[in-house]
Amino acid sequence: MSKKLAAQALDALMNSNNSKNSNLSKSSSSTGAVKKSSKKAKKEQSKNRLPVTKTGLKKIKHEIRYGHSVRKAQEEAEARINPLEKLKTAHEEEQEIVERNVNYYKITNRVSKKELELRKKIKDLRAKAMGLEVRKTAVEQDESDGEDY
Repeated sequence: MSKKLAAQALDALMNSNNSKNSNLSKSSSSTGAVKKSSKKAKKEQSKNRLPVTKTGLKKIKHEIRYGHSVRKAQEEAEARINPLEKLKTAHEEEQEIVERNVNYYKITNRVSKKELELRKKIKDLRAKAMGLEVRKTAVEQDESDGEDY
């Protein structure tokens, strides 16, 4: 901020303060009705201020910021819980996670029908190349219905 601008701002503030002081001196010389309105204005100003507290605003701000009383209340509530119940709930949660993981891997790692057919063909081709007879599984024998190659 330049010096000139700062000086202008300061002058404007000083002039506004002087005009308020002159208005107050004029109102004090007028009738008592004006005094009542100034009392109302003071009451309204006091309503807008923060209430006075025993602990002070700094302690309230600190409590809001760090929340020691909230944390302490949570710790006390946890201390009242039966340790065996804690252990059971933790074990149940772990079991649910394991079940979800197993189900996920079952779904994602399934072998498609096409892949099974290709594996079977590769197995047959390797066996023929080596001159070995291919052993059929029980499922493959049922599918063939007694027909041989």
